[in-house]
Amino acid sequence: MNETLHRSTIEPIAGPDELRDLLLAAASDNHVVIGASHVIRKDGELVGYASIGSVPMVNVWLDSKRVKALDSLRLLRAGEVLARDLGVRQYLMPCAHTSPFFPHMERLGFKRLGFTSLNWKGF
Repeated sequence: MNETLHRSTIEPIAGPDELRDLLLAAASDNHVVIGASHVIRKDGELVGYASIGSVPMVNVWLDSKRVKALDSLRLLRAGEVLARDLGVRQYLMPCAHTSPFFPHMERLGFKRLGFTSLNWKGF
């Protein structure tokens, strides 16, 4: 029996046409594209993307008893100014369901992407 070898590749996005193709392919599979840096192909066919270092993740802890709502808003805005000064154009911010921020994230301008589990790995 003759087996076909499947070849998968991950390569930087070549340009606007390839990005457009990626956006269309992901949308047709009911997915959004967040900060894509690379396309993934299987046997030459576009099957995914990776965002490697394109979208920083911002983790924040503020004391829930000592930091009041207005303080939180001011600190978030100050953090965004700092991020913009560093050239950040978009970022992800995880927020636990138990956080006082959770019910307010969309009102603060964040787009809820759906529930997921974040996993951390150090090297």
